Amino acid sequence: MRMAASADGWQSRVYELYWQGVQTRSQAQQAEGAERRRLFLQSLDQHGQAAEVLRAELASHPDDERLNEQLASLLYSVGSSQIGVELIEEAVASLDESELRYKRSGPTSPQLAARIGDVRARRATAHSLAGHAASALTDADLAVEAYAGAGLQAAEPPLSLDFSRVLSMVAVVQAQHGDPDQALYCAGQALSRYQDAIDTVGSDPGAHLGYATGMAAEVASRIEAAQGNWDHALAVDGFALSVAEQGWGDLAGALARTGVHLRAAGRPDEAAPLLVQAAQLDPDAVPGQERILAHGVPVTLGEAILQAGAALGEPVEALHRALTAGESASVTGRVPHLATAAPYARRLGHLATGLRHAEGDQEVAWRLALESHLLYYAVFRHLLKDPQDWLREHGEGWAQTAITVLHLALAQGDQAAHHDLCRPLAALAGHLEDMGREGHPVAAAAELSRLTAG
Repeated sequence: MRMAASADGWQSRVYELYWQGVQTRSQAQQAEGAERRRLFLQSLDQHGQAAEVLRAELASHPDDERLNEQLASLLYSVGSSQIGVELIEEAVASLDESELRYKRSGPTSPQLAARIGDVRARRATAHSLAGHAASALTDADLAVEAYAGAGLQAAEPPLSLDFSRVLSMVAVVQAQHGDPDQALYCAGQALSRYQDAIDTVGSDPGAHLGYATGMAAEVASRIEAAQGNWDHALAVDGFALSVAEQGWGDLAGALARTGVHLRAAGRPDEAAPLLVQAAQLDPDAVPGQERILAHGVPVTLGEAILQAGAALGEPVEALHRALTAGESASVTGRVPHLATAAPYARRLGHLATGLRHAEGDQEVAWRLALESHLLYYAVFRHLLKDPQDWLREHGEGWAQTAITVLHLALAQGDQAAHHDLCRPLAALAGHLEDMGREGHPVAAAAELSRLTAG
């Protein structure tokens, strides 16, 4: 009985702290400025106390699946709130532990895979906000992989809506740091799933229609508009505007984006009333959308390959076809069989290094070098055999790519991306140095070790 009473005591304490945190967070969402931040931090403290109670119980019962699941869910909420107040390192740590706890919460199931995918997508968002391009894109890839690996890409509602939300988050990450073609594919897939399930979405307040469709629509519309595909951009704008007019999402932003795009597409009479209405709701909405349109989008991987081939006088048609002929959401989707990806990664790295040495277009070189590293890293994560065997064959190519991508990050003044790359590449340098001591030296290992030291 004493044990039961003790259990009731800690469970009640967790419940009390959790709901205190929820109420405080709700107050924070209604506040502004310093008061808003103070309340968010208070909410985080309350949830942090609840997490410590659960950790204390887990110290005595580390294999308790229910306790691990409770802590995982709480830490996901904590990580999301930490992102909201720009505590990025803390958010990543919370989400790392959340994923670990979910993996200890029971046998693999579609529902568990979805939760892990959600954690990874949220962590990708945290890395993206911090400028950690490689980690953001890696976590985005892992999020898609969690859903696809459990067969959830073909799920019906409501699980299809969970995947739509993750695809929306991945689209934002891809648009910020990755390939616009993959960003557009993710956004389009998310919007398509929401449109297919519109009845379910409309009746489910937990589906976050405005939140997720707003992200996906903004990405899809921006990329289509930047590429001059006005019919497609305006079709997306129309859907997003209809959703916002029903009370889901940012109405001022949807009106402004539609109006700016109509005007740019040569339809000023249709644009005018929307722009007026948007300005009345939010004076910053129209200028914000004008800046987004003027900014354009980064170079795609397909464009980068062709431009590098032309600049260096090298044939790249086969490489271009292999990596861009099909649509994909993230790096592991670029090739049908990931085990065959290393030669493509080596070729991308070769082009990036050639452009860097020729003082060619840095944006093009960066796209190629980053995609090369991501492909190498994806293959390495999935190795079933001894990694040393694989590194003896591909370590030199990866190291050369790593040196190039680190130099390019510094040349662009991107300290955040450089710092983020140093962590996995320092580990790679360590593997290569171990190989050298075992009689399998890699020529680039010493320079990579120097570049990632400290």
